[in-house]
Amino acid sequence: MKKYERIFVVGDLHGSYDNLCRHLVDIGFDFKNDLLISVGDLVDRGKKSLECIKLLNKPWFKAVRGNHEQMCIDGMLNHKIRNIHKDERNGGEWFYKLSKSDQLKIIEQLKELPLYLEIEHKGELIGFVHANVEQNDWLEFKKSFNKQDIDDVLLAMNLALWSRNRFNDQTGIYRKVKNIDRIYLGHTIVDYPVIKHNCHFIDTGAYRTGNLTIIEV
Repeated sequence: MKKYERIFVVGDLHGSYDNLCRHLVDIGFDFKNDLLISVGDLVDRGKKSLECIKLLNKPWFKAVRGNHEQMCIDGMLNHKIRNIHKDERNGGEWFYKLSKSDQLKIIEQLKELPLYLEIEHKGELIGFVHANVEQNDWLEFKKSFNKQDIDDVLLAMNLALWSRNRFNDQTGIYRKVKNIDRIYLGHTIVDYPVIKHNCHFIDTGAYRTGNLTIIEV
């Protein structure tokens, strides 16, 4: 992978394209030498989902898949999921107003989004996942997506895209994730970034609060 001068991570955008652009100016983002990584949920709820999707075509931008991207993918095939996605609380109505051909083009792009990313930067291995890392070992977490039983793989996907188990844990079963230095996650809205073990939860609800978090890793 290209060596970047600086790498930044941004919380859930949910269509907050203008807010992102303002932040990039504020931090002096260098579009030729810096990289911005999204922890997923580019779309829905906010006003500019399409503009956020177009970020995927930029060489300075990478993203992992969020549960809202997954709802776009699944909603095309599953009427029940489509209705859930279109619900006002989830804000997916914009997607179903597009032509079928445009929907399919977007879905093909969203299917390419990985469930996790890992990047070596300044001597550290840094991970990016949308919602949750269920295991206390990064290597085990990655292996969970490669099991032979499709039900096990679907469970691993659902945990990574939807779960708040680690964030909400009161039992102490979750600990520092081995074999990774830091992990950045979104999905769970917090007033300000929260660190649990070596997991950083950075979704500050930009679509609702206007408070978008961008952190240099």
